[in-house]
Amino acid sequence: MKIAALADNPARVGMLKHALHRGGHAVNCFRCGKSMTDAMQGARFDILLLDRADSAASATAACDVLKWVRDTLGHGVPVMILGRGDNEAQVAACLAAGADAYVGEPARGAELLARVEALARRAAVPGMRPGTVVPGTFGAAPEHLVCGVYRFSTAERQVWVRGEPVALAPKEYALALLLFRNLGALVMRQAMIRQVWPNAGVEERARTVDSHLSRVRTKLALWPRNGMMLRAIHRLGSRLDTVL
Repeated sequence: MKIAALADNPARVGMLKHALHRGGHAVNCFRCGKSMTDAMQGARFDILLLDRADSAASATAACDVLKWVRDTLGHGVPVMILGRGDNEAQVAACLAAGADAYVGEPARGAELLARVEALARRAAVPGMRPGTVVPGTFGAAPEHLVCGVYRFSTAERQVWVRGEPVALAPKEYALALLLFRNLGALVMRQAMIRQVWPNAGVEERARTVDSHLSRVRTKLALWPRNGMMLRAIHRLGSRLDTVL
């Protein structure tokens, strides 16, 4: 796995790298929140570790990064907080803010590695019925993808909304499928171009991407009444979220 860690204590950085390298994982450590969020705008990580145990400043940085991740990237990337102790109120506050797991001190190497890998397994296999979109994944997909009132047949390259077929142009279908395969996660504009227009020489800021997103939103009625909302994340990409 590719892991990003926010930690400004050299001893903690050394422990994290030692523990996670033993599991064969690549670890990118960042000393400040801005450098970490800047990196996440151009790279994809499997798990984020945010250390808030060292000082009040590290706690603030971890909270800021967690908020940025959930506001910008959505819930497609699992986040683990490394905290000081296991005070119930502190743990509850971190989970309520969007963290997926909390590990208090002392975070021993073998235990930390096991917890990170357990979190990755849970994130990779969500509790969803067969044929449902798996959030945050690229690549091969089952023949039928189902999410709420939406159903995709990858073999027929067809999509239905509330049982009614919707006619999409080939690029529109490819873009819609990419968004649904990454439900709840930010899809970068570079990823859209790479997946949908691989050999067309489309520029990152081209209106082509925006016009196709607009048509997909309209044709598939990606609106709250259908349980979906397509959000544009300024200068980065778009995120398809479920709406309760």
